[in-house]
Amino acid sequence: MFLYLAMIDSDADKSKFEILYSEYKNLMYYTANRILRSCTADAEDVVHQAFLKVIEILDTISSPRCHKTRALLVTITEHKAIDLYREKQRRNVLPLAEEYIGAAPAAEIERLAERDTLAAAIASLPPRYRSVLLLRYDCGYSNAEIANILDTTEPNVRKLIQRAKEKLSAALSGMEEP
Repeated sequence: MFLYLAMIDSDADKSKFEILYSEYKNLMYYTANRILRSCTADAEDVVHQAFLKVIEILDTISSPRCHKTRALLVTITEHKAIDLYREKQRRNVLPLAEEYIGAAPAAEIERLAERDTLAAAIASLPPRYRSVLLLRYDCGYSNAEIANILDTTEPNVRKLIQRAKEKLSAALSGMEEP
């Protein structure tokens, strides 16, 4: 953690980062390990990369102990893990199963469907679309901030949001039919 703290200038940001690190490092490790499947060294690398990204966007995090912050850190970790997974796939050609890239388990989707149709529709979206919708509409990030978080461009974020809305609309219309 001292390495990370050395990269941060203000004492307030250092304090905020210490809270983030102690509260979420295990969750981030679990998230990375769930995607990468039993490769602990890779999961640790992903958590490290995610924390470096968090340091870049630390000023946009207002409250370290908030559900939006938790969602942000999980999303960053998922994307870093997926990037590493894809990089490894280029070297080793293996089939990519949806469960490896963070898709919600079927039991979780069914549980959500009982509670809320919209939540179920969002949970059934592919992970990339689900993430971009949650970052935009649940966490309230701008397209520029989302582009920075996901290491992509603003036009790509706009297109992802458009496609996610289309898929969500289709999913909701499919759920309404008896």
